[in-house]
Amino acid sequence: MENNNSNNFTKVDNIILENIVKFKFNGTQLRIIMTVWRYTYGYQRTSHELSISFIANSINVDKTRIKNELKTLIRKNVLIVIKEGSFNRTRVIMFNKNFNEWKIQCSGTKETEGVNTPLEIQKNLTTEDKIIPSSGDKITPQEIKEKDNNKEKIYTSLFIHWNSKRIIVHRSLNPKRKSAIKARLNEGYTVEDIHKAISNYSDILRSDQHYYTYKFNLEDFINPKNMDRFLDVNNPFSSLIKNGYLKEESNEKFNQGDKQYDELF
Repeated sequence: MENNNSNNFTKVDNIILENIVKFKFNGTQLRIIMTVWRYTYGYQRTSHELSISFIANSINVDKTRIKNELKTLIRKNVLIVIKEGSFNRTRVIMFNKNFNEWKIQCSGTKETEGVNTPLEIQKNLTTEDKIIPSSGDKITPQEIKEKDNNKEKIYTSLFIHWNSKRIIVHRSLNPKRKSAIKARLNEGYTVEDIHKAISNYSDILRSDQHYYTYKFNLEDFINPKNMDRFLDVNNPFSSLIKNGYLKEESNEKFNQGDKQYDELF
């Protein structure tokens, strides 16, 4: 017997389904998004409290993986934090149905085909991801050269920004440093993400109000495990502030508190 109860269905707008397939989400990210849909749209609501542990259990994926991918989806404006969490409250998140605001690379076309990405989507791509328009069926050598030149300008601008902070001044943008920057851009970090993380790191090092004092070189700082803590989305100026019981890697209470906090998110 067919059950026509509408409460047994999750209603997702067709325009969302039609457009989400145009973006390069990985499998875990899509499963997280579907879980958010299930517990928001599935209950006729736009947002809901969803912890890392809950999502991990829902889709049988390791919590560390969920934590990293959830950060990416928030940083890329696919998910929005409505209320930040605390030790006794899970943060509230919602799905951003305005796909033009997403900072995820568009798929569905190949550069070798000379097909342009739709304008409303291309505006939200990083310079690294954008497809250079072609006047013919194939991208010309000149267009390839221009794209390569644009990449070099991006690498150089970030290198100059790093040196301007005089944390550790490097003599040259060597292949190792360039490769580290390129890898982060390919992973979905924007130029603005990296630029701001460097600025935040510099400000914290020079502040008397924060305990973080370790100085990285550029290629080590660009590593996600180091750079992520200085992204705006992770509130570095609050999380790294001096406090008698919050000492990194040397205070057991900090580690226990951090673990408890992670359980909630």
